[in-house]
Amino acid sequence: MVIRVSISLITNHLKHVLIMAKKEIDTAAYVDKYSDEGLMSKVKRLGKKMGGKLLYNVYVLYYVLKSRDVPVKVKAEILGALGYVLVPLDLIPDFIPVAGFTDDLAAVAFAIHSARAQITPGIQQQAENKVHKLIGSTDDCELAA
Repeated sequence: MVIRVSISLITNHLKHVLIMAKKEIDTAAYVDKYSDEGLMSKVKRLGKKMGGKLLYNVYVLYYVLKSRDVPVKVKAEILGALGYVLVPLDLIPDFIPVAGFTDDLAAVAFAIHSARAQITPGIQQQAENKVHKLIGSTDDCELAA
């Protein structure tokens, strides 16, 4: 009973945090934090802790970033979101259990929304394949809203 109530409280708090994070995160300030090497290193180290949904959306953004004919504004938003993911001490520090990556997901969701027109089925499949290879499951492979 106590665990169920605690999880419910955490879930409700996380929803509120995500709503606030979407409003408060200035991803433009994180563009210079991004590097391919840094991103690949972080997902290798923390992929399972990040969870399938965040990991999938990070890979989707990564592959959109590498695509041709992506508008500069969209690339800048992707770089900012992925740069934000790389910073361990952000709005909600990544080391905090359960909640640590919720702000990262909010930043990534904003970039996913901006990049929707560039997200192809091929990119989604590439991302899903990477997630499966890294964590062995693709149950949470869906685009962030």
